[in-house]
Amino acid sequence: MLALTIYVIYKSRTRWGTHWQKYGPTYLMCISTVLVMADPIRHLLNDYDLWPGVLSNGWGSNEYRDGCDSETAHCLSTVGILFTIIATYVGFFLLAVATLWNANICDKLKDIRAEWRRLRGTDQEEAAAPAPTNYESLAESEPANAV
Repeated sequence: MLALTIYVIYKSRTRWGTHWQKYGPTYLMCISTVLVMADPIRHLLNDYDLWPGVLSNGWGSNEYRDGCDSETAHCLSTVGILFTIIATYVGFFLLAVATLWNANICDKLKDIRAEWRRLRGTDQEEAAAPAPTNYESLAESEPANAV
């Protein structure tokens, strides 16, 4: 995660536009790093008793509720839901968005579309024209010796 964040920061030098357009992928990558790493850090704090598992206010670091025998989503505590499900999945979603934004994928897809149309010889006018619907018109366009 650190190496990917450093790479996105490095690539921000090559982007132009507003502040958000230039540094947006960097911000999203930093936020996603914190969110993805939140649950492993919670585990470490719990294992070393720096954040006790059970507190009187109910916000201990235990992932599962006390008295629940199975380790399923049904038994997750509030902290377990926040860290294990919400923070992790939102973090991975932001990681994907930041990576695609950093790769400038939208412009690359537009270039692929334009190249596809150029290679296929389809212009905007041809794309809007209706295609032949009966087989007779298709047969008329074939060469006579193509049997």
